[in-house]
Amino acid sequence: MNHPRVPAQLLARESLPGIAEALGSMDGWLLRDGANWLVTRHEGVITVSRVAADPSQVLADRATWTDPAADGSDTYCSPLPDDALAISSRKAVTVHEPDGTVRWEHRHRDWQHSPEASGACTPDPAGHVLLATMAGPLGADGLSEGDICRVLDLSTGEVLAEHVLPSFSATYAFQQFPDARPQVLLTASMGQDGTRCLLVAYTSAGLDVRAAGTAEEPYVGLGGDGALVSQDVGGGYLCRTQDGADDVIIEAGEVLPEDWVFVGYTPGFLDDKRILVVAAEEQWAEEGTHLLLDGRTLRPLAELDYPQTPGVTAVPLGDGTWLTYDEETVQRWTTA
Repeated sequence: MNHPRVPAQLLARESLPGIAEALGSMDGWLLRDGANWLVTRHEGVITVSRVAADPSQVLADRATWTDPAADGSDTYCSPLPDDALAISSRKAVTVHEPDGTVRWEHRHRDWQHSPEASGACTPDPAGHVLLATMAGPLGADGLSEGDICRVLDLSTGEVLAEHVLPSFSATYAFQQFPDARPQVLLTASMGQDGTRCLLVAYTSAGLDVRAAGTAEEPYVGLGGDGALVSQDVGGGYLCRTQDGADDVIIEAGEVLPEDWVFVGYTPGFLDDKRILVVAAEEQWAEEGTHLLLDGRTLRPLAELDYPQTPGVTAVPLGDGTWLTYDEETVQRWTTA
């Protein structure tokens, strides 16, 4: 690729066992309460780490809980504003206090015939309630009428509202926006039935759910002013979506070498003007080329030049820095 090369400068590194598996899961990297979080699972322990605001560090603090799932595969975790942890499983949503005790448990119907389905949860941006997705009611024919998003009181677990979603038997993930707008992004991946990207907001009028532009991919980076950048599951294209603006789509073949694709599933805004993505010769490559794109046009600006060949994951933090990992170590970078 004939793009300018920009040196990547290492700012800090830190050991974090389980990080490789975490960045391949739906809750491994979260935007919550204006901060970036990493959720790792290792030897029966869930570790929730807040990424430091100080760019000379990787992590500001960590908290741990015993993993309620034998292999951790059926849970989705989210940190809460009071340092507690919400855990969504196939049959229940539970809030665990910082000392590990259970504050409350809300049990719900399981996805009986959909082993790939899994719920998700997040506090609303105001930090007053918990939004959680779960299997919805069955119709008279025994088929699902759609999954539901339920609003639960953070203190008691009381059900305050619910909404039947346009998705069913899906794998869910929540992300908050970096500018603390009242909506949160909910992605619902339904395999061959496609993906829904939804904006969810809880107000005094109830739970509002609407489509997030025309985004139709489950791997989405969020920027200021409600901008979204999504990556095709197969890596064939990127799409920038924003209310009030036309979608911008760029095909891999337009900007990458022949047969190369976008990989890593963590496209996102490095800052207000640049997007960071990874490209490689094939979807399952272990090494990749990290590219900076224009935040509005998606046209390539530069290729990042590392001291050694990087992997295929780069997590942009929105402040001009990003994370990569190497085995059980997390590194934080900026452009030199």
